[in-house]
Amino acid sequence: MFGLNARAVLVEGRRDAYATARHSVELWRIAMDNGQRDKATEIVRVTWNRPLIDVLVAMFHQSGHPAADALFAGEEEILDLLLDAELRSAVLHFRGLGY
Repeated sequence: MFGLNARAVLVEGRRDAYATARHSVELWRIAMDNGQRDKATEIVRVTWNRPLIDVLVAMFHQSGHPAADALFAGEEEILDLLLDAELRSAVLHFRGLGY
């Protein structure tokens, strides 16, 4: 309807926004697994200061959707991270969203 897939630059931009959000949660998990809480907190802070934080927030919302398994098909590791209570709290409570 809006032609969002008609321009390659728009499709690529959405892919890049998703990849950036995915990388943020992966880096957070690595830092936490290594006991680097300060680094994990810094990752959350930097993530909130990046453009397109809304993409990550939307991913958290979608992870709770009944069709989340289909929405994240092939991205099961990311879905597991998005459902991680500690990560959800770290990211969504950072700016007082409290989802």
